[in-house]
Amino acid sequence: MNVARAHRRVLGLSVLLLLAAPAGAQKTSRPAPAAPQVAAGLPATLAPLYQKFRPAALEIDDCAPAEEDPQCEDPNGLGSGVLVSADGSVLTAYHVVFGADRLQAVTLDRKRYPVTVVGFDEPHDLALLKIDVKGAPFVPLAPQAPRVGQLALAIGNSGGKFLQPKSGRLLALDAQAGRADFPPGTLQLDAPLAPGDSGGPILNEAGQLIGITSYIRLQPGPKTDALPPTASVAAYRATLNTSSYAVPVTASSALLAQLRAGLKREAPVVGISTSLADYELPVSFFRNLGLGGRVGFVFDRVIPGGPADTAGLRPLKATRFDENGVPTHATGDVITAVNGTGVSDYLQFLAAIRSHSVGDQVTLTVYRDGALTPLRFTVKLAPRTISLGQTKP
Repeated sequence: MNVARAHRRVLGLSVLLLLAAPAGAQKTSRPAPAAPQVAAGLPATLAPLYQKFRPAALEIDDCAPAEEDPQCEDPNGLGSGVLVSADGSVLTAYHVVFGADRLQAVTLDRKRYPVTVVGFDEPHDLALLKIDVKGAPFVPLAPQAPRVGQLALAIGNSGGKFLQPKSGRLLALDAQAGRADFPPGTLQLDAPLAPGDSGGPILNEAGQLIGITSYIRLQPGPKTDALPPTASVAAYRATLNTSSYAVPVTASSALLAQLRAGLKREAPVVGISTSLADYELPVSFFRNLGLGGRVGFVFDRVIPGGPADTAGLRPLKATRFDENGVPTHATGDVITAVNGTGVSDYLQFLAAIRSHSVGDQVTLTVYRDGALTPLRFTVKLAPRTISLGQTKP
């Protein structure tokens, strides 16, 4: 897999780390052989549903071009999906298919099917696919939204394990409401989902589809601070609290009708990203680096040829360091407003941008290198596919 492809794959579950930058991507390994269909630990009401609907769940592989890997023996990444009609309609998460070279769906009997993308909506992290299969088993869509406290069954390729189940309860029906990087109406579950589950089905106790797996969030738990500095990564992960999130789906969804009609909607971007925290940085951060006394959104990567690059925006770049290698001075732009509305961190900036559409023009207020007078840049928002190129610091 080449470097550009490695940067862009998002087939595993998007992992939102507390105090981290935007959602990162994880790629799972080649799936292990199918495990026995009866999974230990499932509640009694869910075990029969797993037996019945496992054949409707899919592995979604991003395969290299046919001339490089004709049999898709080494996929670039994998996710999950679910058949929702007998004629081969499939729902999955949009980030599972974003930037894929060649998609294939793998059924329980290990047959492979080429995938056609019918429609997608990036802000909702949902995509509708089609495979050429007739009379396939499928999961019916729930007629209405679920309720908090209900049991739920997830089926996916968790950690590369083929079509395995996880169970949990619904904790919230509009989790992280207002966060621009969460789809509207996001379902929160306590099921321990993992990379590879993205795009897989969430079923209620009636065997109906209520959601499509989208995100997990890992946050430090009560035992995290007590770990010794020499603790392994596995030991650290074992102390984290996991919350899982899914895109809501019901039979009456207007979005599903739009996807069936071929809607293909990408989120608008400026063409910048950050590896810094997504929360508001203290004013001391800016002052200590010589960036002035105004709090705003700082970025350290620019997409070549994107709107920000074309307009001349400059990423954060450390120019001096102390004896321990800690930056003491930096240059670059601090974005303080979008169309005159103030922004002080990544999430506010993202929300302001996502309130617009691809092709819209927005004006960014920027303070450069700690200057007292702001600059203003007008940029035309681009689709996120521009991020498939490499970024430059």
